[in-house]
Amino acid sequence: MQYRLKIDEKVTSFQAEKKGDHGITLSRDGCLLDVEYSVISGHHLCLLVNGSPVNAYLARDGNVKTVIIKGVPYTIEDADVLETRGRGKKGTQAIPQDVTPPMPAVVVRILVATGDRVKQGDRVVVVSSMKMETTLTAPADGTVRSVNVAEGDKVMPGQILIDIDRDDAVSTGEETQPG
Repeated sequence: MQYRLKIDEKVTSFQAEKKGDHGITLSRDGCLLDVEYSVISGHHLCLLVNGSPVNAYLARDGNVKTVIIKGVPYTIEDADVLETRGRGKKGTQAIPQDVTPPMPAVVVRILVATGDRVKQGDRVVVVSSMKMETTLTAPADGTVRSVNVAEGDKVMPGQILIDIDRDDAVSTGEETQPG
């Protein structure tokens, strides 16, 4: 799966592949990183990066995550989400139709079913990562096309959990005004 992250002030693209229950292989520009992780607490991960142990401490403020490694903080944001937000109303066409987790997680509760109508911001699924639950919401008004996971499933960022067909008025930005 291809990802674009803004790390501090630089946008970086890389490929990520899930490896077992607690591992990820990252590649960028021919460089491979084999990462295994263990959750120590809600804000502490023990990583094994290409065989070398690394402690990582996490903090989250909305969509911004801060990862502290060897005392150095790194601010991390999803570059695609930032670009969509920066476009304002004209960016509504770029709103995703599906719901994906922000980090490796376990599905705790599914709050919708195929065919359900949802409004932007409606709660659709709850995931747990590092002993913290996160409620994922519908990105736009629409109808649930598919639910691609079950409670208890382990999921990765970019994996489509809930796929939503957006309403035409929202997806094209052609809402009608009374008058």
